[in-house]
Amino acid sequence: MVLEAKKNPNGWVYVIAGNYGPNDAVPPEAIAGAWKVDSSGTIVAGSFQANPKYKPNHDK
Repeated sequence: MVLEAKKNPNGWVYVIAGNYGPNDAVPPEAIAGAWKVDSSGTIVAGSFQANPKYKPNHDK
């Protein structure tokens, strides 16, 4: 996640359950949540936002 954050300053790093490739559409129920990333590409502590639509055991 740290490496992904460095690639996405001022963005979000998503926690995705399942085997999705970089070009696959990810359904909302497969996204557990996301971490906010600051302008330097660092994950913001305490910024995790859980996805209320997430369904555990959702596999591709």
